[in-house]
Amino acid sequence: HFKYGWALCSVAERNGDDGVFLIAVGQINLGGPNAITDDNERLTVANHNLMAGKKTMAMSDFFSAYWFFDYGISYLKKGHWEAHYDLSLALYDGAAECALIIGEHSSLSILTEQIMHYTKSIEDKLNVFDVSMRVLLYRSNVSAAIECAIEVLSNLGVDFPEEVNPDIVISFIERTKEMLDGMSDEELINYKPMSNSNNLMAMEFLGRLSEALYMIRPNDQPVAVLKMVQLSLMHGMNPISPLAFVSYGSFLASMGDIREGYRYARIAKALLESVHSRRVAGAVVAYATQIMAYVEPVQSAIELHVDGREAALKSGKNVYAILNNFLYDSCSYWSGKKLSSVKSQLDDTVSLTKQRKNLPLLVQLMPLYGSVSTMIGLADSCLSDTEADVFESGFDVETLGRIVRRENPFQSKPYYFNKMYAAFLFRYYSGMKSAADSYSKFKVGSWVFVFSSSIQVFYEGLVSFWIGRKEEDNDWIEKGKNWRRAIESLAESSSKWNFENKALLLQAEEQYCDGNFEVAEKLYDGAILSAKKHHFLNEEALALELAGLFFLKTGRKIQCMTYLSQAVEKYREWEAYAKALSLENYLEEVEKYFFEADANRS
Repeated sequence: HFKYGWALCSVAERNGDDGVFLIAVGQINLGGPNAITDDNERLTVANHNLMAGKKTMAMSDFFSAYWFFDYGISYLKKGHWEAHYDLSLALYDGAAECALIIGEHSSLSILTEQIMHYTKSIEDKLNVFDVSMRVLLYRSNVSAAIECAIEVLSNLGVDFPEEVNPDIVISFIERTKEMLDGMSDEELINYKPMSNSNNLMAMEFLGRLSEALYMIRPNDQPVAVLKMVQLSLMHGMNPISPLAFVSYGSFLASMGDIREGYRYARIAKALLESVHSRRVAGAVVAYATQIMAYVEPVQSAIELHVDGREAALKSGKNVYAILNNFLYDSCSYWSGKKLSSVKSQLDDTVSLTKQRKNLPLLVQLMPLYGSVSTMIGLADSCLSDTEADVFESGFDVETLGRIVRRENPFQSKPYYFNKMYAAFLFRYYSGMKSAADSYSKFKVGSWVFVFSSSIQVFYEGLVSFWIGRKEEDNDWIEKGKNWRRAIESLAESSSKWNFENKALLLQAEEQYCDGNFEVAEKLYDGAILSAKKHHFLNEEALALELAGLFFLKTGRKIQCMTYLSQAVEKYREWEAYAKALSLENYLEEVEKYFFEADANRS
């Protein structure tokens, strides 16, 4: 093997044939270190493995790349860190990066320990600091990841405020807007490149810090994003700049400036090309698509998440591949895609997430997975007013359930939202009210996943109006009105297609609460027609159901039976079979109620 590979390697290098070169190095490795007695040959083979690892990484073949880097290390003799420092660092850095991507966490620990022990400067430790941060995030040790990033940034001369308050955020916003004032899209896309290595590494760690802050300190995240934008404008665009500008766009969109947010999302996507950034493409597409789903019809806009997934996989950014999958699955569900397709997509995402051993995102998937399963009727148990929990079906309940219930807004808020949502859909009032009370404790909102956040606002409004009506509580009704105004603003400023039917349904529920029944009836019909026109099958079914319940309470038998029957048909069309069956059973009770009422009158 060794002799054949050695001879083939010379031919490959002479002809510049990468394919033959990789085969040749593979043959050498099959011979192994014991086949070499000459120290210079060992160094040559180690260098060949380094080149092979880099070439396969560029082809997104991270398993092969890890194999080459690992073999390269095996050819190094004792004392190699002192004698061949640069080669050793390059091989260990490459192996650590690939080990993280393919989930070889036991090997990763050994590699990072070696790098931290033998490297000579903070600059040489930066790559392993980056890998260590990502490991901490994978293991849900977010606080430690944040401390690591802030320490590295301090060593690079970039300070991060010890305590972030609204005044600090406002000052960063004002400074950023001043720097951007008067700059055209073209100027930003063709801006000067960043060259200083310290600034380049600072951008890397600000990006990591932003990701970590979103999970447990979201109020601090804008500072990290705005610092990235400011560094780009002061020192030049770089491979992280597209992430900075798309995050800035998300922030503006969440603050109500949808059009400007949309502008920076488009700039960020163009920057991917101008700065030749492959590494953050998956993240940029994920965030940009969420903003585009605010403005463009969501059913078509979210298809870009498929592109984002592929871009992330090619660059080895598994977390963003999973994130694009998750956002695609989530938006598919909330936009009314057939549930069999959504369930199949989610199964694939769960499989990928487990394969890549990403615990935080697996936990994040659980609530949605439970909601979809519950609607179809695949959950292990049905929701009820008891503490029965269907959201952990199909997962390691003990481990993941403990993490979900941790007081972490990134994990707990979607958990309680989906409990509230499912109880609302199945009309389990006490379970819904309990989940709503828990959910309301988490004040944090998401300005990264803006479309997904708008869905939470919509259902918060519906839930608030039901609680306010049932308990005659004006505080809850006022909450509902606030959420209604938020959705109305989106319908007016961003997308009539995506938000008109939602605004009309919230208006109908508000008029129902206020006793304006004639107005409410027209608004329910408007919401049904708008949902149908804009292809929100799930919300067409919901509007029909809520209208039917409205007619039941106002004593109109024919309208009640008609609308509820149509709701059953639409839920079945959506493939929400458990929900359709539940409503069908309720419809039978309604029929009996009206029959008995008619009999008593006669």
